[in-house]
Amino acid sequence: MILLIVGTQKFQFNRLLMTIDRLIDEKKITERVVAQVGNSDYKPVNYEFQDFFDSNKFDLLMDEATLIITHGGVGSIVSALKKNKKVIVVPRLKKYNEHIDDHQLEIVEEFKKRKHILLNTNLNDLYSDLCNIEYFKPNLYKKDSNRMLYEIDKFISEIN
Repeated sequence: MILLIVGTQKFQFNRLLMTIDRLIDEKKITERVVAQVGNSDYKPVNYEFQDFFDSNKFDLLMDEATLIITHGGVGSIVSALKKNKKVIVVPRLKKYNEHIDDHQLEIVEEFKKRKHILLNTNLNDLYSDLCNIEYFKPNLYKKDSNRMLYEIDKFISEIN
């Protein structure tokens, strides 16, 4: 099962939800997909979804998932990595009104650099990422709060 997580932001992430729907419709995704769609106004046609899951249901779905596709929220990424899941991250982008800025893209670069995730910045390439995920060997996630906090602090000071 693929678990799709778009977080709890007040913004929509229709672009990702529609891409997954299209890939299922084209039979490029054949396994079960379950999504947390948050505040998106697009409602999937070809897969199961809820706006939000309670923490117990979310934890069970994460355990069951063979792959996590998520927005660039640190909490979602770290939750998946702690469960040793393969993760494809599609950061929300300002130009699509998915967030107020592109901080998700900049933060997930650190996860990519450490080879914890596959980063997708072009949804036209998502099917290719899905085809290649079985060959992706992520580095095990080890909590490194000081280093991650340093990187986040550095990023925040650069944008201010």
